[in-house]
Amino acid sequence: MGTKNCPETPRQKMINVMYLVLTAMLALNVDKQVLDAFAAVDQSFVQTIKNMDSKNQLVYSDFQAKTAINKQKFEEDYQKSLKVKASAESLYRYIDSLKVMLVKAVDGEEGDINNINSKSDLNITPNLMINKKHGTHLRLAIEAYREALLSVVDSTKSGQGVISSIKKSLDTSKPVTKDGSTPTWEDSKFLGYPLIAVITLMSKMQSDLRNAEADVINYLSGKKDASAIKFDNLQAVVLPTSNYVLAGNAYEAKIFLTAVDATVVPDVYVGNSKLPFDPKQNAAIYKFITSGEGKNKFNGRIDYKKQDGTIISLPFDNEYEVAIPSMTVSPTKMNVFYHGLDNPVSISVPGISANNISVSMTNGTIQKGPNGFFVRPEKVNVPAKISVSALIDGQTKLIGSTDFRVKPVPDPLAYVAGKVEGLISITELQGNDGIVAKIPEFDFEMKFTVTSFVVSTTIGGFTVDKPTNGNRFSTDQKELIKRLKPGNRLYFESIVAKGDDGTVRRLPPLSFKIN
Repeated sequence: MGTKNCPETPRQKMINVMYLVLTAMLALNVDKQVLDAFAAVDQSFVQTIKNMDSKNQLVYSDFQAKTAINKQKFEEDYQKSLKVKASAESLYRYIDSLKVMLVKAVDGEEGDINNINSKSDLNITPNLMINKKHGTHLRLAIEAYREALLSVVDSTKSGQGVISSIKKSLDTSKPVTKDGSTPTWEDSKFLGYPLIAVITLMSKMQSDLRNAEADVINYLSGKKDASAIKFDNLQAVVLPTSNYVLAGNAYEAKIFLTAVDATVVPDVYVGNSKLPFDPKQNAAIYKFITSGEGKNKFNGRIDYKKQDGTIISLPFDNEYEVAIPSMTVSPTKMNVFYHGLDNPVSISVPGISANNISVSMTNGTIQKGPNGFFVRPEKVNVPAKISVSALIDGQTKLIGSTDFRVKPVPDPLAYVAGKVEGLISITELQGNDGIVAKIPEFDFEMKFTVTSFVVSTTIGGFTVDKPTNGNRFSTDQKELIKRLKPGNRLYFESIVAKGDDGTVRRLPPLSFKIN
């Protein structure tokens, strides 16, 4: 019906040519047969108008149905189409009233525009349409209708064709004749023609206004469709806020319908880099190796070509978090902290960044270090409880608590020449300066220093004791050691050591046999 969708049919073209031929023949005073031919052409116009009305009504009905489904998208243009319909109907009825006026003015009140008796009358038309200015009013009505139609058509590529068609079919400019004269539009339409020719001309005007109406309503109805993205494949998508959910917390996901056009491949960019597009997945693939721990962001755009050739650019951004791979192994029967030491603790919540984890404890303090946490208990034999919380969905939630026993650091053992008992030579004794104290197989950095001890042996049946302060052999103790013979017994007794934690420990005695 419109310029693009409903071009002028061969029937309409034939009728228009016949009208021009018959008008030319009238100038030659052709007889009644020509007048009857005009009547036949007029009836063809009437039938064409009826067909066009039916087609236009289908467009209005389809437009109304689309608007009911998606009011936000189509309502504005649908209301414009209703105003076009009202303007077209008003002008159509006005032209009908002029046709009735002309026929009744000649044939009387019983005159019928479908059966005109005075087809050849040449007087009534110029008198009413030119002298009485009805032709001028008609021209102004056509011009108002034309401007009303043009006001709802945009100057886009698709709208330019509609604008051109409207201006052509509703043209009211003064015609230029071969001799160079410029009669008025009214003279060119209503002066010198018999009544039946004028009636046929008015039917053509009605056909033209319906054709212009069809152009505009088809344009309005299809405007949003032409500029919309066409989709041929629907997909259901589940997008969870997180695929990792802690017990007792809510699982949340967006479930929605997406649509894609498998025939059009968009251009997807992250930064300034274009991503490869996988047609099987209908998606661009963004893949890279992460590095560093913490939150990161990226952004980009999707360029998509619409049906009308224009390109829309849709920006996007996303945030992701990188966590260092880790695991936590907790012995179930050895939850022990040692008093006086910085006890290292590794704390993690799978799926939660370390930056979003907070910890607290009873009976002591806990501090974050470069590679984890350090716990320093306050009281021995009083349980210490560590509680872990995490920031989840903007809220701090308690993840759990664990109790630990607090024990004193074990007593160290005293060593002489790396030995605690058994055979020892004079050379080994003289090669060492004194006694050392350490905790065997203890992973913590806890040092003990011997502060005093006694060297004891039996010489000539008498027990000889040589005490000293510190951890080194005294001169007396060295002299005593020189007097020892193979088979003699040597004892280190009353050994006292002090730890880094300030505690003083009395250590078991050492017993050796000189070899």
